[in-house]
Amino acid sequence: MRIISQYRNNRLFEVVRAFYNNDGELIPGAQYCDQECLQVHTACGHAFRCRWRFQCSLRGLSDEGSAYTCPKCGKRLWKGTYDTPWLDLSESGRKRVLVPYRIELEAKEYKNYLDICAETLNADIESPIDVSVHTVKKYTLRFDFKSREAVYVEHGARGRAVLTRTLWPLNRIASDKTKFCMKDTVFHYLNAESNIHHTERILINSFFKDAVRCFNQKLSDAVGYTVKSAYTPTSLQDGHGVFDYCFSNLAWRLHYPDARNLTTEEIRMCPYADDPVMRLFDERKPYLQTIREIYRFPDMPGLNARLAKCPINFLNIIRTAWPILHEIDNRYKLLDALLQKRYDIGFYHSLDSYLRSLRIVKHTRGEAAAVKLMERENDYSVRDCGHMWDLLTPQNKRKFIQAKIRSRDIHGYLTRLADKQQHANVRIKYKSLRDFPLTGKVDDLIFSLPPDTEQLANLGHAMHNCVGTYRDRVLSDKVRIIAAFKNRKPVICIEIRNGAIAQAKLVNNQPVRDDAELNRALISWAKSRKLTIETNDVQAEREVAGVAAAV
Repeated sequence: MRIISQYRNNRLFEVVRAFYNNDGELIPGAQYCDQECLQVHTACGHAFRCRWRFQCSLRGLSDEGSAYTCPKCGKRLWKGTYDTPWLDLSESGRKRVLVPYRIELEAKEYKNYLDICAETLNADIESPIDVSVHTVKKYTLRFDFKSREAVYVEHGARGRAVLTRTLWPLNRIASDKTKFCMKDTVFHYLNAESNIHHTERILINSFFKDAVRCFNQKLSDAVGYTVKSAYTPTSLQDGHGVFDYCFSNLAWRLHYPDARNLTTEEIRMCPYADDPVMRLFDERKPYLQTIREIYRFPDMPGLNARLAKCPINFLNIIRTAWPILHEIDNRYKLLDALLQKRYDIGFYHSLDSYLRSLRIVKHTRGEAAAVKLMERENDYSVRDCGHMWDLLTPQNKRKFIQAKIRSRDIHGYLTRLADKQQHANVRIKYKSLRDFPLTGKVDDLIFSLPPDTEQLANLGHAMHNCVGTYRDRVLSDKVRIIAAFKNRKPVICIEIRNGAIAQAKLVNNQPVRDDAELNRALISWAKSRKLTIETNDVQAEREVAGVAAAV
């Protein structure tokens, strides 16, 4: 046996507080009402029972016990400061709990083991007030390089093992109480609320680095080749202990020496009991071989390289996406796109719609069209293709399949088909004496009225604006839409309301005032039709004259 490294913290928690219900069972912290409370000052060993009142402060609702003076030693204690490491127990439903306020760690190397030993001095809290601050406990986290398992041992009297459990690398599954993870160990108390900041954090990081160096060497000796380092930085994310992620990763690498290190996102996952990822921990084969057998992937160099980088919580998604396309290069393109998007939580939740849309486009327009859609369109447009397809009638679906359109126009074409189907083409009724005089030619512009709602929608598509949604307002005679054409191409979209120009837009909703020539032509047309201008989209004549005078 050889001692690799040591770490000691004599002031892990200075204050430990527990709240109880009427049955004397622990509840997770204060419930914003007066609750029976046990306050323990570990530095002097004093504990007392009380009920704290709640009050409003600059930090919000808090209880008076968050800042108090110890009745025994007279020390002023403040919650939420590094000077006073303070723990409010989050346990529930229990009547007894051990809270370590002093801890000593040792990393010990044996022939086939690496032991992380912990000896703690605990506040032994028993409902409602019985407290002993001198209970000593010993624990061992053992990495067995012969059996390739990580086990957690709780020792009783004379160092005998009274409880031994296999360590589960991921978070505990709510429906499976048999899985024992790092949250259930004494190491979890080395968290952000404890006294492991500043200099202590440097010391604890040094302790872990020494342990990992020994782990890497012994694992390499056990498997017969040099493994990639199993080191991952210590972390206090999301209320976890400083060792929770990195020790969990060591348990994973002990099982799969040829695999990469797990990320914190992978370790936090809580898979369902029937998730194929659960079977990863039942096999004793090389990592990639195990993945191929569980998820039924072929043995291909390009695929193997991607599987090696793929998060374990993403493997089932890759398995679903793999058969969508047939060409190997296209399959790789799809996998690369999915792996790149995996950090987007919103995309992850809408992934099924994304893949379904690609499958629909592939079967209706061909595989090349699906690949181009994936490469050129944003995620929303791809997902929306499947939704638009579901809205179409069989007749319109056949029309989409037979249409000669480019891949980049697929989403727009599906949208127009669905819109036309939902809103059948209706002829717009105009009043001859009021509306038709608005049409005609001014300079080199031709002003015209869309004859029906289909042409109104086409105008919106050509101008890249939402004028197609004005359908109901146009049919109810609330507004009139006029289009100005130049060389048979719409250049101005005009909204007329109550005999006045309310909007005048160029392509992409740009105001007409951005184009001086078109602005002059529009003013001339408005004068000839006796229309007033009530929008900033048009630069009035007096403004134009003022600018000219200034120049």
